[in-house]
Amino acid sequence: MSGCRGPVDQNDQIPRVFVWCIGEELPDPVEYIEYGLEEEGVSWAVQSGFDGDGVAVAYDASVSSPLKIGVSVTPAQRVVVHHKQLPDDDPMFDIPHVTTETARKLGSNAARLAKGTPLKTVA
Repeated sequence: MSGCRGPVDQNDQIPRVFVWCIGEELPDPVEYIEYGLEEEGVSWAVQSGFDGDGVAVAYDASVSSPLKIGVSVTPAQRVVVHHKQLPDDDPMFDIPHVTTETARKLGSNAARLAKGTPLKTVA
């Protein structure tokens, strides 16, 4: 499937889940979120350099995403998965200090939200 890191060209026609990272570096969970998205066959784009609260950044990503799904990752390894149609302060998932297994499941669930398939259980 198609994933990219860095800015998405304005003329890009590929519908993608947006994964936005708070801070300049890509936190460790990003790799595992990408694995989950790839396993489900959904395209994504990863960008760093965002500021703010994880929930607000994930919501902004969902509003910008053609698939209406946004994910934020903080330097403290907090992962938030949001859908554009949810209230801006009420994400689908908000998990602090994720493990690699949980990050992978959250990536899968972000993809499954886009596809409309049942979600995996996240502890």
